[in-house]
Amino acid sequence: MPARLRALLVTLLLGGAAGAVGALLIVLPPATFPVANRIADLAAHFSALDAAGQLGLGHPTYDGTANPNLAIVAIDDATYRKMGFPLPRSVYATILDKLKAAGAKTVAFDIDFLEPSKDPSQDAAFAGALRRMPTVLAFPLNTTTGGRIGEERPLPLLQDVAKGIGFDAFDTPGGYFIGQPVEIDTSAQGVHRNERLLSLAAASVATFQGRPVATAAIPKDADGRVLLLPPKVAAHQDLATGTQVFTQAFAGRGVISLSDVMASTPSDLRPFAGGALVFVGATAQDLGDFVTTPGRGRVPGLFVNARLSDQLLRGYFLQPAPLWLDLALVISLPLLLALGFLLVRTGAAIALALVAAAAYAYLNLWLFVARLYWLDLVHVGLSMLLGAAFVAAYRLVSEASQRRMVTNLFGMHVSPAVVADILNQDDPRGTLALHGKRVKATIFYSDIRGFTAMSESMTPEDIYDQLNEYFEEMCKIVFAHGGYVDKFIGDCVMAVFSAPYQTPDDARNAVRSAIEQQEKILELSERWRAAGKKEFTVGMGINTGEVVMGNLGATSRMNYTVIGDNVNVAARLYNVAKGGEIIISETTYAECKAIVEVEPLDAVTVKGKNRPIAVYNVKALKTDAAGTPVRLLPA
Repeated sequence: MPARLRALLVTLLLGGAAGAVGALLIVLPPATFPVANRIADLAAHFSALDAAGQLGLGHPTYDGTANPNLAIVAIDDATYRKMGFPLPRSVYATILDKLKAAGAKTVAFDIDFLEPSKDPSQDAAFAGALRRMPTVLAFPLNTTTGGRIGEERPLPLLQDVAKGIGFDAFDTPGGYFIGQPVEIDTSAQGVHRNERLLSLAAASVATFQGRPVATAAIPKDADGRVLLLPPKVAAHQDLATGTQVFTQAFAGRGVISLSDVMASTPSDLRPFAGGALVFVGATAQDLGDFVTTPGRGRVPGLFVNARLSDQLLRGYFLQPAPLWLDLALVISLPLLLALGFLLVRTGAAIALALVAAAAYAYLNLWLFVARLYWLDLVHVGLSMLLGAAFVAAYRLVSEASQRRMVTNLFGMHVSPAVVADILNQDDPRGTLALHGKRVKATIFYSDIRGFTAMSESMTPEDIYDQLNEYFEEMCKIVFAHGGYVDKFIGDCVMAVFSAPYQTPDDARNAVRSAIEQQEKILELSERWRAAGKKEFTVGMGINTGEVVMGNLGATSRMNYTVIGDNVNVAARLYNVAKGGEIIISETTYAECKAIVEVEPLDAVTVKGKNRPIAVYNVKALKTDAAGTPVRLLPA
């Protein structure tokens, strides 16, 4: 499989895997793994909404003026300590009469009245007050083993005279986080079949407004629930009484202790209750009517019901994005970022992924804070980063493999500088593809003179040992001057300077390399002579010109080499050179005449050329650092 196609497929697979992880968490039921599912994402958005509110950047209705139509009567710690609990129902009758006299329009009790009082007169007194004051009573719901809705209705004596009833589902696990239906249609079976049940908040608002709540127009999640905005509630300890006091920002009429209502006159209560929807419920710690909310811990369930009523009255709701859009984003964005790794370098792709994730988070939170539009953030953002991390890891492993491949291919022939240059390319495999390019290069050949005759008197082991010692030293010198060893042809060495990329000093580097090789051969000869080994001299030829450079061979075995007329010229020159000579062509001399002293020779005829080629025998570097002529060979 082609490398690019394989990289594309692996990239798509890794990006898709990251998206699949996010998609799986998105579609988990709310009660399953809530620390990482949609509930966790909603909690993160609520935290952002709170932070924006502290900076004055929140939603204008969410952080603006409080609702002037809402008031709250709290059975708080002070009431609990003074009057105990449960309160006699005659107390609630008194509260209703006082609120009616103060001008309240509707009263909603976030209290269950399911059982009759021990004293029937208490229920009768409360029922009488319910007749006089439009009131909504709460009742709990449960689900039967058959999946049908079960109800525990208020005491019939009270339900029959109440203006309305509404279910309260906030006590169910995750009730706040997963939202609440504003209405439920019961099944066609059971005692309460084919009924339309309203939530306490919806029933209270419908009674207050004198018309049904337009539930169809309310944004809901995929399960038909209204997602609740967090109630802006705070609590502090009253040092004088030692009781916990709750404050809130959405009920414009404020919060009054029930014990204070009992001690007040209707005229005192008129600013608080006149024309308002008044919620009555518990906030005392010992009564335990609390709901867990994001960012504020546990708050009274009374405040949550009042908060939902506030949203229904003012018509602002959290708009959840369609599930298909969240899933499309969590799948597509990681894939797009993963594909980015195929277009740019790994470092740039990682930076792009971080910028893209940050941009998505900014847009996402802006939509939530300014428009109350909820797109998934946690799972999409993490999938983007996870996809980028997966592909980055793959790229690092792949690049390491490519580096090993290039190193193995070239390491035995090319200087470290050339290998490093190839590895710095975006696609080293492309650099090594089976194709050639026209470049200007300097070609070097060297050949041992009289090797065939010399080897006749040597054992094969001695020949290999001495050749390997010779080749080792020559290759070091070639590498040191930026060349690479193209091939060994018996006792002949072919090297190329300027591969795979050209520099202005290629010809000079080739000549300097040849000079050092001849000097090293003299050193080796002295060592061999002392060891009783055969000595030899080497003739060298160098030519500069245009060649075709690239990989030659088959996909299973290739050779990085050069071909062309100028390669043939270099081969002709090393055949002309005698032992100890370096013969260079006129094109090479033109580029290095500033550094060498030469002796012109008779022109050489080369097959394929129309005219003889001027050649030169390099005699010395012009000067060393001290200005003294440097001879290649002994005079």
